[in-house]
Amino acid sequence: MKRRIVAALAAIVLGATALFGGASAATADGHVGAPYVAIGDSEAAGTGNMPYVDEDCRRSAKAYPVLVGDAVGAPVMSAACAGATTSDVLGQAVLLGQTGVLGPATELVTITAGVNNVGWQTVLPACSSAGTPEACAAAKAAAIAAIPGIVPAIAQLVGLVRTLAPGAAIVVTGYPPMFGTVTEMCSVGSSGGAPVKFTPQLAAEVNAGIDGINAAVAGGVSAYQAAFTAQFGAPDPGVEYADVTTAFDGHSLCDTGERWISGLSSGKGTVHRGFHPNAAGQQAYASAVMAALAG
Repeated sequence: MKRRIVAALAAIVLGATALFGGASAATADGHVGAPYVAIGDSEAAGTGNMPYVDEDCRRSAKAYPVLVGDAVGAPVMSAACAGATTSDVLGQAVLLGQTGVLGPATELVTITAGVNNVGWQTVLPACSSAGTPEACAAAKAAAIAAIPGIVPAIAQLVGLVRTLAPGAAIVVTGYPPMFGTVTEMCSVGSSGGAPVKFTPQLAAEVNAGIDGINAAVAGGVSAYQAAFTAQFGAPDPGVEYADVTTAFDGHSLCDTGERWISGLSSGKGTVHRGFHPNAAGQQAYASAVMAALAG
């Protein structure tokens, strides 16, 4: 995973250099920085929604940063990569800063990070019908223990982005609830030919876990704001947390409305869709970001 992310970032560096005609992305007045930069994990990459513009990072042409870029009239320069932790996303920001893609002329930065810190790819299968009570308990314990570390990691990430892009609006997103209100067994597809299901209790626990991650991400933004206020006497007006929970109301797995999160699929090109927002979910993300920008 680390090797894939590093290789993908190297490709971003080369691509950015070619796109902007040199070692840095400079505007006509000499300022460095693309107008809109996106960093993050698979949610920001739009993983699972074909076609991909970057196969290594599973970054989609339907990802929410592309939609936001269309809405604000500034094509996105995205480094978002499937599997990225907050540490990996920090690395994305560092490399984009070094190449001049992220800089003083950057006007907007979106960030989605945190969920991969808790190993959600382990928790979901372990706590489904495909797992065991023992595996589920161990996975949940490890995830719960990792959540508090998201707070300082997000604060550090926002602080770095602000240093590199002092004039940018920065929007940090949360994550949608995986399940809605589930009252009976929830089937999410199959793995290895066997159906994968979640009991109402486990679905509720997964939702509670997402709530905890969102609280930690929001807490990281608050921690950054507290440090900024201590130094400058007032909060940073350019930093916002975008809660996407409401945007997905009624549209999670096994929810009352159309699914905006994909279930499991074993088909070629679709295997990575599982538990990721589909095209409608990416639009919901974009709407939440735009609402945060509107204040």
